Order: sequence, then structure tokens, then C-alpha cells
Amino acid sequence: MDTTNFGRPHSRRTLIKVAGAGTAALTLPTFLIACGDDEETASSSTAASSGNDALKVSAGSDIPKKTVKFGMAPFADATFYVIAMEQGWFEDVGITISPAPTGVKVTPDNVVTKMVTGEADIATFYGPGKIATMAKAPELKMFGFSDTYVGTYILVSPEVDVKTVSEQVAEGVSFDEAIKTAMAPMKGQPVAFSNTGQHRDFLDQAFKLGGLTYDDVEVAATTDSKILQLAKGGKTNFTSPEGAAQNIELLKDGWKPLVSVDDLLKGLPPGDPRSVAAVGHEGPAASDEFLEKERETCLRFLSVMFRTIDAIKADPEKYLPDQIPYLESVSGTKSSVADLQQIYKVNDPLIAFDDQTQYWTDLKAPTSYQTIYNAQIKSAQEGGVLPKGKDYTADDAIVGKEFYDQLVALRKGYDDMLADAGDLSGDAKALADSAAEQYEARNYLDAYRQLKAATSSS
Repeated sequence: MDTTNFGRPHSRRTLIKVAGAGTAALTLPTFLIACGDDEETASSSTAASSGNDALKVSAGSDIPKKTVKFGMAPFADATFYVIAMEQGWFEDVGITISPAPTGVKVTPDNVVTKMVTGEADIATFYGPGKIATMAKAPELKMFGFSDTYVGTYILVSPEVDVKTVSEQVAEGVSFDEAIKTAMAPMKGQPVAFSNTGQHRDFLDQAFKLGGLTYDDVEVAATTDSKILQLAKGGKTNFTSPEGAAQNIELLKDGWKPLVSVDDLLKGLPPGDPRSVAAVGHEGPAASDEFLEKERETCLRFLSVMFRTIDAIKADPEKYLPDQIPYLESVSGTKSSVADLQQIYKVNDPLIAFDDQTQYWTDLKAPTSYQTIYNAQIKSAQEGGVLPKGKDYTADDAIVGKEFYDQLVALRKGYDDMLADAGDLSGDAKALADSAAEQYEARNYLDAYRQLKAATSSS
């Protein structure tokens, strides 16, 4: 059993690369680690709520102009905002991205520093990474999710005649029985695994639930590029690479997810640490100060995010080519529309506005932010990543619920006013028409503001 590299480093999911898998560990800047003890730094700043009713927004019909220093990590699900930049959708809501044309380049290694120092106002962040840094950078909060990262699997070659966990469960087999049956053919066989942070957590749980230990198989813990070589060379029928590109390549070759994070989420009780450890979400984050002072700017930013997700889902052939050149330039890999479609379907499913209730509305659901991140916080404290004895909750790191709830309330407020807009004419009708365009673009804030102004002036 080759366990040379089978340690337990803490890392974010692997940066996509063609040759070799570069593990991008999320680390804290030195000046943050040194500033204050755990007692002082663990307390969260005031939440991003304005303290006002959701419909108490700025008066007027004009959309104010704002410049936002925005940073994108070098991943597919963190760079689709380039589409909105190319299409002019940020300008439609008054936002100018700085520095032009595509903002600040951030990575999991430097995003905390760039946000704390003010080099970035808003940046894409990864949920588990936010949990890992919440004690030392409590002022940074995620205020939305764009997608769920569930692209962690044990893949099986098409040469092996075995039913996956999901296939068996669809036939009525219990999850407990299905995972044992699916994992059984691995016994005594060579397997090639990535071995970093959360990925190792997933493998640990899959083996335990499947009734196996690592001594039952011939483990090669190695890089994603080596895993591909072994898989394509017929040296192993069971693999678990970490990178999205490597998973997609094997899936396109006919490999199947023998066991997936999604299987564990569906088969285990909500919030079970065995299932949520390898789940994460990408989304925008900002400081408490920015969220408070520029709340409406953040709501408009979210509207552009949702508009872009709608566009990708409706016409990927039209819009995804806008993303590819930038993604290739920062990730070091070649991509195609088909590759991105596969990533957004399998690894990083983008979640449209109406489907985000799974995160923010049903808080007892296995997919809710509280279910997943309260469990991750507990595990982080038990593992020493976060100080023990502190009353951390998911709301200390993630404030997306209040922003989503406000957008829902603004949409309802607009809908409730529509009956009063039927007989408008002149400037009032033009303003109501503009409100309708904003509404269709998911900008419920200005749709509400403009319709309110139009109906009040009639």
C-alpha cells in the first residue's frame, strides 16, 4: 500500500491544470495570524443587515453609479461573471468593475489578504474556506451562493460490471446496502486517489460506509495528472481525482461515479458530518463595512449573478464562449463550451434564483447553509482549525439569507404594485417599462424602486 503522500493537509479544491494538479491551500496572511488572540479575533463584527424593513430602500428612480473592486478566483464557477462584463450587465445596474476590464485576480491563497486590505471590495469565496478563516477574519462574509460544489467522486471504469450507489438506490436498494455493494469490487484492486483536505474526508467516509479500509485495496495516493495516466493506461479501474478537469475527462470517457458526495448527502441524515465535509459553495463575499455601506450595490451585484446564471442555463452556446478566454488565461487549461457545460451540470451545478430556497428558506433541508456549515464548523473546532469553546454558527460566516430574503420581498413588492401600473402613460409608463426590464434581469431592487416611483407620480 503506497501511502507516501497519504497525509491530511487542509486545502481548497484543486486548481484546474492540464499537466499536474496544483493544490491551492487557503492560508491566512501573516499579519492576520499575529493580530490578537483567539478570544479577541473570534468575535464577529455586526451582521450586514441594514436593520430596516426589506422594502425600505433608497428613494428615486435613477440607478446610482458605483465602482466595485471585484476579484475572481481561477475556477469555472468563479469566473462566469466575465460573461456579464462582456455583455454589459454590470453597467445595466450602475456597477463599474475595477480595475478594468476584469477586476482583481485573486486565488485561494491571497483572497483574504486582498479583501482585508481593501484591494478587493467583493471577491468570489469558497464556503469551507470562509469557515477555516472565520476566527481570524470575522469581518468577511459570504452574501450569496452561485453553485454547490459536489464534484467529488470515486469513479469506476466502464470495464467494471458494477452498479453505482445511485443506480441501486433508484432501484429501491437502501443506501447502506447500496454503498457496500458498490464498494465491494474494489477489494484487493489498485486504486488511484487524490489526497488533500476535504477530499480525504470524503474518501474516509466512503470507505467506512462501504465496509472497507485502505488496507483492503492497493492505494496509489498521487497527483491528478498521474491518476489520469493510470486510468487511461488501464492500470486501475477505480480513481478519485480532485480537479474538475480530470473528473470531466474521465466522465467523458465513460467512467461513472461509483460513490459521490451527492449520494452521501441523500443517503445520510441532514447535517451528518460524514456527508457535509466535502460539500462547498462558491459565491461573493465582502466585509461587514462594505455590506453595510453598500448594501444596495451588493443586491445589484447579486442580480447580475442571477441574470448570468439564467443566461448560461438558457443558451450556453451563446454565452459560455465569453468566459473561455479569461478562464484559460487564469487557470492554465484549455476549455470548451462542452467542458463548461459538463462542469456546470456535474461538478458545480449553478443554482438559479428560484431554486436557491434550498439554501436560504428550508433551513432544516440537507442542502441549507445552516445544515452544511454548522456541521463543518463543529468539525473544524474538533479538528483544531477553529478555537474550541466558541459559539460559532453559520451566520457568523454567511449572510446570504438576509440578502436573498430581501430580494424575494422586493420581487413581491413589485408584483403587488403591478395592478396600479396598468393605466400609466407618458413618463410614468416609460419608468414602469424600465422597471419591467430590470425585473426580467433579476434586478428586483430597482424594479421595485422604479415602479414605486412610477405609480406614486401618476
